[in-house]
Order: sequence, then C-alpha cells, then structure tokens
Amino acid sequence: MDTLSGVPALASVAGWWLGISIGLAIVVVVVILVMTIITLAHKIAGQATTGSRAMLDAYANTMAVWRLRDINRSTSGIWRSAEAARKVLEGR
Repeated sequence: MDTLSGVPALASVAGWWLGISIGLAIVVVVVILVMTIITLAHKIAGQATTGSRAMLDAYANTMAVWRLRDINRSTSGIWRSAEAARKVLEGR
C-alpha cells in the first residue's frame, strides 16, 4: 500500500499521468522549435531568392564595365599597331 494515497492502484495511475504530462510537454516544445526552424528557413529561402536576383541585376548592370575594358584593350592594340605603322612609313 502507498502511504500517500492509501490505494496502490491510484498511486500508479498518478505516475502515468505525470509521465504523460511530461511527455506531452516535451512534444509541445519540440513542435514549437521545429516550427520556428521551418519558419526561419522559409524566410531565409525568400531572402536568398531576392539576393540571387539582385546579384543577377548587378551582373547585368556591371557588364558594360567589362565591355569597356575589352574596348580599351582593343583600342590600345590598334594604337600600338598605328604607331608601329607610322614608324615604318617614316622609315625609322
């Protein structure tokens, strides 16, 4: 016999209720944590998509700078060739 309740069957049921309550509390905490993680992952995915689009826009906007570099290289090559041709024509 249990000294607290006087009835052994009632004491074991109280232990079951305590165990179930603790188990449910743990499950609730885990569900809250998982939902928080899923929500944050969804927000991060949205931000990653926005960032990816912004990077593509930046790439498109800076492409003219790379073309300018290529034009400068071509112009420098033409300039050197013109100087070499002038030297040949002048007889140097």
